Amino acid sequence: MYTMVRFIFRHGQLCRKWLSMFIIFSFLIISCQKTEEQEPTEQILARVGDKTITVNEFIRRAEYTIRPVYCNNDNYIHRKIILNSLIAEKLLALEAGDENPLVNNRYFQDYLRGRKEQAMRQWLYYKDFYSKVNIEPQKVQERLNLSGRTYDISYFSVSDKQRADKITQNLQNSYDFKKVFQKISTDNELPRRKVQWSNVESISVINALYSGSPGKDDIFGPLQEDNIFTFIKINGWTERIQLSENNLHQRRKDVKEQLQRQIAEKQYLRFVQDIMKGKTLQFYPETFKALVPLLAERYLKSPEEKKKAFNRRFWDNEQVRENLSENTVTLNEIRTQPLLTIDKEIWTVRQFEKELVSHPLVFRKRNISKSEFAEQLKFAIADLIRDKYLTEKAYKRGYDTINVVERNYTMWRDNLTALYYRNHWLEKKDKKEIFSESVLKVIENDLNPYIQSLQQKYSSQISIDTDIFEKIKLSHIDSFMIQKNVPFPIIVPSFPILTTYNKLDYGSKMIDE
Repeated sequence: MYTMVRFIFRHGQLCRKWLSMFIIFSFLIISCQKTEEQEPTEQILARVGDKTITVNEFIRRAEYTIRPVYCNNDNYIHRKIILNSLIAEKLLALEAGDENPLVNNRYFQDYLRGRKEQAMRQWLYYKDFYSKVNIEPQKVQERLNLSGRTYDISYFSVSDKQRADKITQNLQNSYDFKKVFQKISTDNELPRRKVQWSNVESISVINALYSGSPGKDDIFGPLQEDNIFTFIKINGWTERIQLSENNLHQRRKDVKEQLQRQIAEKQYLRFVQDIMKGKTLQFYPETFKALVPLLAERYLKSPEEKKKAFNRRFWDNEQVRENLSENTVTLNEIRTQPLLTIDKEIWTVRQFEKELVSHPLVFRKRNISKSEFAEQLKFAIADLIRDKYLTEKAYKRGYDTINVVERNYTMWRDNLTALYYRNHWLEKKDKKEIFSESVLKVIENDLNPYIQSLQQKYSSQISIDTDIFEKIKLSHIDSFMIQKNVPFPIIVPSFPILTTYNKLDYGSKMIDE
């Protein structure tokens, strides 16, 4: 006999916090150009054998990560270095072939599948919900008229509905806002802060302050998010006047997208609730208790330690590990034990390990203490299982074959394969590590000649749309873009450190397709 911990999927509790940031960043990983039937139109910038580089991919690879100093401006020379670097990445992937040790690594295959499935879930949200929302022009105009306001508000929150109802009754009976707060708090001064429509705020706060005709001293509440009930009072506001027609056009576009996200989020949340309705997650307490310290050892590591472990799994010479912990004796004792059941399906610890490769755990809290790790682990596992059901829906709808989903998969596969092959090639030249000496010295003395030889070798298979290329403009501001609350937060691979070559004297001009 055994006992199990019962853990039921409930609507807002399991989804709301995850969903809000997921939606904000979901568009960064896939192209959001206007869709036709199923897929967005892609503008091909370059072809390298059977591989392609789109304009969208070129811009994201240049702007969503830190570029090296030798190509971090927007002049024509630097743009050519960027393009040559991305083409060099494809050339190295071609040289590596489809039968190299990395491609045949099971961990690598599962990792790429996880990246693809994350993009599939994001496409599911975009295609089936966000893109289908139509916003009435008057709604956009109403929010646009208020969007220049920066509010000064007083506020307080409670976590009990009965107390929230009592506060509501007192406020309706003309009780002073500050006195109501002082009755429930030991503080004398009301909390105050500034609110702008473009800030990351709760939907309920934005809708209260930027809809209708809010005025000074107006009170709103209770505004509910999960189990928190917030009351706010408008102390006043400042107004920013839009002088530029371009700024006004961009503001209108941003307002419309915000309203569109809000509606799509509600619809998507109901969709998730329907999928998870009636499903129960149950843990085997003894196995779970034994697993907690092993996972805590891994997930409470510093970012530097996690990065080293990630690199070891891909291309270090040591044997690839798929263990949750170096403490294999303890782990081996429970690997075959049942860890949980979901809809009567039993997962062993071994199966759970395999799932983590394609879906690393996402913890809802940023800073987790050891004492609360077990509770947060249950939430993270529940979210992993929720994503598995969403992925199944995406597969059934054929979203694994959508062009932007496949391109995201190919981008990561070619990048990692190229880095693997670059490191392998440098090792043969006794360059144990590209950063063991001056990066520029290694590039100029070793990589540049090699990449140029590949450019000539594959020249007949390379074509570039130079007309489009010359029109591309890039930001010269360093940035590093990530998504929050997803298994793989980094949007694009790091910029490929491969070449400083700044000429396009190979290949051919791409003919209009």
